[in-house]
Amino acid sequence: MNYLGDNNNFDDDGYWDIIEVSKVDDKIIKSLLNHLKDKISENFFISFESLLKIARKVPELEINNIINELDESDLFKLEIFKFVLSFIKKEVIEYHLLPQLYSPDFIKRAKIIMKIKENDDKKYFKFLIPLLDDPDDSVRWSVIDYLSMHKDDQIINKNLKNHTNYELNPIIRENLIKLFGE
Repeated sequence: MNYLGDNNNFDDDGYWDIIEVSKVDDKIIKSLLNHLKDKISENFFISFESLLKIARKVPELEINNIINELDESDLFKLEIFKFVLSFIKKEVIEYHLLPQLYSPDFIKRAKIIMKIKENDDKKYFKFLIPLLDDPDDSVRWSVIDYLSMHKDDQIINKNLKNHTNYELNPIIRENLIKLFGE
């Protein structure tokens, strides 16, 4: 019998064989929700996926309370919690690619960004911009590659220019600088 967080029973690929959903309590759910309030990180991605997997256990009231606490200045977080709430309620999901876009697997994230780029699906801009801070270089580059096609958009331009100052990968930073001709 495995418990959430018990890493004694995992398969050869490092994935847990079984997580007993019945053992997920309010404390664990609150912790997962708190990770969604934080910046983009591995914990954010794992928490997002976990909340979707245990959706029937997540109290709608808890999500509504968080939505009411958030102000309009953090539209990204507001949209994330609205998505989770819609998912829990089993409503029609407008942003059906979000579970893949925020997958803990960076390869899935990068691939879905390429798919969004291929379809030039602009409705995902608000979910892509925060991925400029993704822990993985390939994801950040995929986001930059796509968003740079729309650098005439004032919000995208501002975010890409701002990210130039924070990009740790020197090659990506150089490409950002070239993009703006600086």
